[in-house]
Amino acid sequence: MAGFVKKVLKSGLGILTSRVFGMVRDVLVAGFFGANALTDAFFVAFAVPNLFRAFFAEGALSSVFVPIMSDKLTKEGERSAYDYLTSLVFFVSGIITVLLAVVFMFPETAVTVFMPGYRHDSTILSAASDMLIILVPYLLTISICALFSGYLNIKETYYLPAASTAILNIAMIAGAWFGYMHSGNIKILCYGVLVGGLLQLLLVFGASLYKGYRPVFSCGINRDALHSFYYILPSLASVGINQLNFMVGRIIASFLAVGSISYLYYANRLFQFPLGMFAVAVGTVTLTEISVANSSGNFGQRNILIDKAVNAILVIMVPAAAGLIILADPIIALVYGRLSFGEKDVHATAFALRMYSSGLLFFSLISVFSRIYYSDKDVKTPLRAASVGFIFNVILGFLFMKPLGHGGIALASSIAAFVNCACLYGNLRHYNYSVRNSLKLIGKIMLSTATMSFVIYIADISGLYVLINVVLGCGMYYFIMRLLGTDMLKVMR
Repeated sequence: MAGFVKKVLKSGLGILTSRVFGMVRDVLVAGFFGANALTDAFFVAFAVPNLFRAFFAEGALSSVFVPIMSDKLTKEGERSAYDYLTSLVFFVSGIITVLLAVVFMFPETAVTVFMPGYRHDSTILSAASDMLIILVPYLLTISICALFSGYLNIKETYYLPAASTAILNIAMIAGAWFGYMHSGNIKILCYGVLVGGLLQLLLVFGASLYKGYRPVFSCGINRDALHSFYYILPSLASVGINQLNFMVGRIIASFLAVGSISYLYYANRLFQFPLGMFAVAVGTVTLTEISVANSSGNFGQRNILIDKAVNAILVIMVPAAAGLIILADPIIALVYGRLSFGEKDVHATAFALRMYSSGLLFFSLISVFSRIYYSDKDVKTPLRAASVGFIFNVILGFLFMKPLGHGGIALASSIAAFVNCACLYGNLRHYNYSVRNSLKLIGKIMLSTATMSFVIYIADISGLYVLINVVLGCGMYYFIMRLLGTDMLKVMR
């Protein structure tokens, strides 16, 4: 158990390292370049390789690759395992190379698909196309990097793969600085992405060689490498829908005022911080614990574990959402409000943050509920739920874009998360959330959150510095919960 906790801490510290540098990167990009048509073009161009990265480099592929690789190392020996990994690297590289060739041949077409609102602005389309050509090779480096990161995890190296993205962020920070110093040339930031991806790959590949990996070149492609893609097709679709939700928001935002895509990006990056640092961690631990309970046929224990996971989400995310909604403007001003990022940009980004934060609880619960299905080896139900949410996101995005602008797109995403969450919960087998057992806790959370919200609102309009207000809010929430007899650490444990 101590070894498991140690591994989790190493991985968590690596993620934290990467996210800190990522936040510094976003702060500098906002300050140096602001929110305008060119930043809209950059974020769309940067989103294209990130969209396909979800297919080739994250989640689904790793979930299949790691067990097969581990099994081969244990049962068939290193040569067989390294043959599989080498073949998979070549197979993924081949697919991505074809994709890169298509983008290189038709860059403006690709850009128009993802930002159709700018289709009549030849200057922005041309700039976005140039940026896309520079950025898209990053997809190749990050995809290969993900495979070697999985290998390092098998070799019980957790911090370096998780923290390796910090290399990318540092390179982007340097690119943003040089771009700003050269008359605000945002294309230099694109070269920062490309260089950062290469350095990240070199770091992870070098660490893999140090841990024993040796390329094995055999005739043809390893059969298991081909089978890996067959096994992950349902998961790929699920991951793709989740990524498409964000991409659809950008596509719709391209029809709105200049800077709308940038506002959504900046707000979403800040919104993802509590979501990524807590909800994903709870969901990951839940998957492991529920899988063990399922294996032993202990459904009573399984349901208790799910209740505990839901309660842990409620304890953290309800006050977090309230705090983000109330303090959105001063938080955005503190994080992004400097240099080229003016007061108008602060208010516009804060509006998007409020709309995203209204769905924070549902985004978090999706992370838990979807993993319950995965523990039962059911990937189809989460896919159907995500598909329904996606349809709602598209319809509501177009309905809300006129009255609410870019904030309507963020609100549509939050409502879609609620729909997705409701579908997942409604189709769960052998489980109903025990409201009766948790009613007291829910009441305490609501009362503590309401008290905290009132205090930080009064403090905010009184001009209290935002960081002091955040600490005050956290302290007030914790104090009221303790006063009502609730040990938050015990609930989260």
